[in-house]
Amino acid sequence: MRKFWKKTLFWLLPALIFLSFAAGCAHTSTLEWQAAAPGEKSSSGKKVLWRLKAANNGMFLLYWIPIWTGYATRPNRHEYKVFENDLTSYSVRRTLDKYLEEMGADAVEDVKYSETASGWLGLGIIWKRSISAEGVAITLKPEKKSKTGKSKK
Repeated sequence: MRKFWKKTLFWLLPALIFLSFAAGCAHTSTLEWQAAAPGEKSSSGKKVLWRLKAANNGMFLLYWIPIWTGYATRPNRHEYKVFENDLTSYSVRRTLDKYLEEMGADAVEDVKYSETASGWLGLGIIWKRSISAEGVAITLKPEKKSKTGKSKK
């Protein structure tokens, strides 16, 4: 009986790792943005330029041991960190802040985080976990007013 378990674990563990990579190939670190509605303001009253959504996903062995996670600072590229846990609110926040200058924004406000986890393969040997954040990209520069009192864009 002992040999059976050794042989089973010898083949089962690599198979589980392979399946977790295959199941998660389309799910890495992502960043999405869309233009704000005209006149949209953040909770602090600043002009909103973009609505942002960032997510990072990973596969874990027994919930705590990272097999792979998405590369948070390189979103939308199918790059991974193997055996490193990059699923933190700090790493997802860095994803939101990464391209602000290219978007013409100065900061991100109204950030909301959410985490999910689901066990796969039997008794939860392999877990898919993800963390996501949503926020708005704002400009800190005040809008210029014309002589008529209307703002210029």
